[in-house]
Amino acid sequence: MIRVQLHNLIFRAFHGIHEEERILGNEYSVEVSLDFPEKAEIIENINDTIDYSIVYGIIQKRMQVPTPLLETVVMLAGNDIHLQFPAVKSISLSLKKLSIPVEGMQGSPEVSWHKEF
Repeated sequence: MIRVQLHNLIFRAFHGIHEEERILGNEYSVEVSLDFPEKAEIIENINDTIDYSIVYGIIQKRMQVPTPLLETVVMLAGNDIHLQFPAVKSISLSLKKLSIPVEGMQGSPEVSWHKEF
């Protein structure tokens, strides 16, 4: 198995159930990990691996769609990735809201999703 990972992808988006989140937006960090079987003894061709620039584009497109729940965002993004790369056997994706508009709350909420195909 080969694992391709993208770390600390930063996006500005308008997800959330609170009105101010949908108006003001927020900064988000995305992590993704993709496992797939190698097609060759030694991978030397982009067609034998996962093009991470395409994965980034899929996530970027999904982040542009305002969505109430972070769970929905990670699940849809993961399924979109699998549609583009059906050889992927497992996907782990996490989405962290870097600040939260809840008075007095400190820290950052994060949703993680893992699926095996």
